[in-house]
Amino acid sequence: MSAGPGRLHEDERGAAMVLVALWLVALVSVSGLVADGGTLLAERRALQNAADAAAAAGAMQLDESRYRASGGSDVSLDGAAARRAAEGYLAAEGGLTYTVRASGARVEVEVARRAPTVFLRVVRIDHVTIRARASAEPRHGVVAAPGAPRVGVPS
Repeated sequence: MSAGPGRLHEDERGAAMVLVALWLVALVSVSGLVADGGTLLAERRALQNAADAAAAAGAMQLDESRYRASGGSDVSLDGAAARRAAEGYLAAEGGLTYTVRASGARVEVEVARRAPTVFLRVVRIDHVTIRARASAEPRHGVVAAPGAPRVGVPS
């Protein structure tokens, strides 16, 4: 018995439905990964902003007595005040785990946060831990990039 054109067509009924279902699952999965990935990137950027701001807050805590005693030539940090300022900023941010190290020359901040997922929960990934690091040093005076135009300064 050979299958004629009509018989072959009847055997393939429903095959398109299976392909559509498979493509739909793939499309929804990729869309979910894109949505969760975008959310995690935004969370990472916000976390990096918090780390940068905490390090900058710490780097503003100068050892004023040392600065004054040197006539303004020695710009160094008050390590304890720098650590308190950075930790205070991060505590106000909330929901973070962090480490702050401060010396006379630099403030280093490491932060982490658990970011929840939405679509990745389907594959049993409820959250992702994101991390950021930042460091800052005290600066004084006007600092310009080499070769930058001098605006408002007569040549």
